[in-house]
Amino acid sequence: MIYTGWISMTLGQRVRDRIDVIVPQRLTAQEIAFSGIMAAVMAVAAFIPVTVVAGVGKVISAAVALEPLVGVLLGPVLGTYAAAAGAFAGQILAPQGAIFGLLTFIPPTVGATAAGLLAHRKWKTACGIMVGVLLLWYSTSIGRELYYYPYMPLLFLGLGLVFRDHLGEWIHVQYNELVGFRGAGTWFLLAGVSLVGGAWALSMVGGLWIPGIGVVCGTAGVAGILVSVVKDKPGLKKVSSGLVAFSGIATAAGAYGMYSGPILVSVTILGITCVLGALAVVSGRFRMWFLMSLSALLASAALALGIEAVSSGADVGWYPLFRLLAYTALILGFLLFAVVNFRISESMRKWCGFALLGAGILGLMQQVLLLSLQSKVMKSELLRLDESVPFVTGSLGREVTVTSNLAYYLEKVVPLYMNHLGWVLVFAALMILGISYFLNISLEKLSVAYFVISGFAVLSDLMIGNFLAIQVLELNTGIFRAFLFIYPVERMFMTFFATVFGIGVVIPLKRFGLTNFVRR
Repeated sequence: MIYTGWISMTLGQRVRDRIDVIVPQRLTAQEIAFSGIMAAVMAVAAFIPVTVVAGVGKVISAAVALEPLVGVLLGPVLGTYAAAAGAFAGQILAPQGAIFGLLTFIPPTVGATAAGLLAHRKWKTACGIMVGVLLLWYSTSIGRELYYYPYMPLLFLGLGLVFRDHLGEWIHVQYNELVGFRGAGTWFLLAGVSLVGGAWALSMVGGLWIPGIGVVCGTAGVAGILVSVVKDKPGLKKVSSGLVAFSGIATAAGAYGMYSGPILVSVTILGITCVLGALAVVSGRFRMWFLMSLSALLASAALALGIEAVSSGADVGWYPLFRLLAYTALILGFLLFAVVNFRISESMRKWCGFALLGAGILGLMQQVLLLSLQSKVMKSELLRLDESVPFVTGSLGREVTVTSNLAYYLEKVVPLYMNHLGWVLVFAALMILGISYFLNISLEKLSVAYFVISGFAVLSDLMIGNFLAIQVLELNTGIFRAFLFIYPVERMFMTFFATVFGIGVVIPLKRFGLTNFVRR
């Protein structure tokens, strides 16, 4: 009898636990208010377009970038309700983003649910959601034909499994556990520099281009120096410094055959900067060579920014302005960095952090604008491929003749997105370095956790959206094949920006708490 009662009580408790997961029994006033706020923010974000959906005449809004934040802050239950309410209201208030009519709220709801589950240590259910949306894709004839399409969701499914035991721990780390300067974005910078070099290497396939060789050697050298510093490899540091010096010589030599006037002078000084920087790394008189290298860099950058300001004077677009501001902030950050690290003025440490953080944020914004412009061009060019007419297009400053989708992807799309991704990581590293300087906290683990969770959410949204596009909009195979690389990679950039925005919200919440943060 006792044994039967124990079994009955256990089963009853299990049923109640399952009900609590679906319908929370007790909610505080703060939880209700916070859920309402996040739902309202989701609805407002529906008015902000991010990218255009080709062939549909609708847009994808900035609400995609909020899905991970809603799931992380509210959890899988309240996050689901808040995302569903906000997305449903948004599709009515902003019909330009209602791609699937009244069903448009489903993808962001699924994304927020997946993020909440992954962030709150329910990785099995989160992975089950990702597997479920993948099975929906493969249940369609288009999905079976384009079986390789969900390569990015499969990648993040693997990342979720690899980091399954760490994501919940890293995302919920206390603020006082973040304190301490440890690495400050070194690995982000290394990955970004490597991707930029790889993009230039791919763009040179089929022809030798001396400035391209300079960029590839320079990025390889910088990556080697970063590895040598982290792993303490003096031999690697010398070899890498030699590559940087060679890149400076190649850049300056190649400039004489391509440029003239102020641009030639600016590129030549930049080449000299690389040589002086290499000497600073390997020489015993680091301070002297570093200051000379910094002076040359400032001269080159000032000249380049002057040329940029004059040439874009008639351009009313935001991209030239953000690029000008980003690199101005970066120059200021380098100056203050030298002042702080040479012990000239320790009080400038915080201002150095602000300058580098500003450079990172502005740099990310100019990358968003540039990516948006170039994505529109690439989408129109991909549609031209359906006519089977070869045409000439540009890729990182080099013209290529395109005759097929494969040639177009290899010659332009892959290098262009690799270059963008690399610069996004570089600017993200600058942001992490800046935050480490004025807040004295390290964000590596938190950034990795939030990035994986964001990718999981955004790509779950993408795959359920693709299923609805096939069922509701009746899109054909050609659209998915043409944009095989563009749509998933666009979601990757959304993941980066969602990570940057989310960490910007999470860090103050960890430090001040919700109530004090709202007061501030």
